[in-house]
Amino acid sequence: MPASGSPSVSRSVTNTPAPTGLALARHGATAWTLAGRYQGRADPPLCPQGLAEAATLAEALRAHAIGQIVSSPLQRARQTAAILAASANLPAPATDVNLSEISYGAWEGLTQPEVKSAWPALLRAWKHTPESVQFPGGDSLASLRQRVRAALAAWRPTARAQGVLLVTHAIWIKLALIESGQLPPANFRHFPVPTGTLFWLPSHFPTPPHSEISACV
Repeated sequence: MPASGSPSVSRSVTNTPAPTGLALARHGATAWTLAGRYQGRADPPLCPQGLAEAATLAEALRAHAIGQIVSSPLQRARQTAAILAASANLPAPATDVNLSEISYGAWEGLTQPEVKSAWPALLRAWKHTPESVQFPGGDSLASLRQRVRAALAAWRPTARAQGVLLVTHAIWIKLALIESGQLPPANFRHFPVPTGTLFWLPSHFPTPPHSEISACV
């Protein structure tokens, strides 16, 4: 693991020994990613950059023992997972609705300046006290946290026997890293999860208390 308590992340081929267990990957970029639009549950496809990122991630995964790939049902994740599975000669990825990204509701499709114009107070809250935010017509971090916990509980037993890769989304990954003790909750807002990146979770981790999560996620 890198210094400063940062989670293990890979964006290119690595010669380090292949870990086994549960891995998380963020999907490749979409046109909305590049435009800075909130995506959430909206379903844009991968753009050419995103397809290239998925291919690079597939090369990186050759160093690791992955036996199963599971994807969020959103198109950008499914496309990424399909590229990874084909490269690794694995079966078509399963989908798990619990891997879906947080719903930004009415913010989806908008840029941050557009959101700031319509919801200035809510945007300030998202930046400073994200645990307090309920997106208009969308999720809260508490509701996403329940899905993260359900997915981790469902796939960790399989990952003990074979490497399992969950292809998912940025906010989902941040909460999973907090749940596994890999990311300090206070770093939630400032920890980057670029498209096409790979993270490994520890084989065993305790469930953090609810108060620890709710105080700073």
